[in-house]
Amino acid sequence: MADKEEQESNSLQPSPLLPPLFLQITCKSLDKTSRFAAGTKAGFAVSLINRKLGIEDPLVSHIEAIKDGEEPISFGPDANLVDYGNGWKLQTVTELDFAGVRKVERIRLIPTQVPNVIEDIN
Repeated sequence: MADKEEQESNSLQPSPLLPPLFLQITCKSLDKTSRFAAGTKAGFAVSLINRKLGIEDPLVSHIEAIKDGEEPISFGPDANLVDYGNGWKLQTVTELDFAGVRKVERIRLIPTQVPNVIEDIN
């Protein structure tokens, strides 16, 4: 009977050979962790995290994987989030993280048509 209970207990544990079922991302602005399904697009995760932020909180620009002594790995909006294994953690990056870097502000131009109106003054 103990063998059967041990087998059931082991079947509930994730296999070390299988990827994790979810990923955890630490949001620096909120000091909270969010969970997402493995393979979630980074842009979707950024969008959901930004919805949780207050007005005074800086917006999340992207997500990166970090590990002590390693160069961070940045995820673009269409990249699938992945777990790189031992020691790697996913965290948000905000606009304030780049406060020392000058950015060019982009203004979205919306094309408009100007009507050609000629009035007859007679």
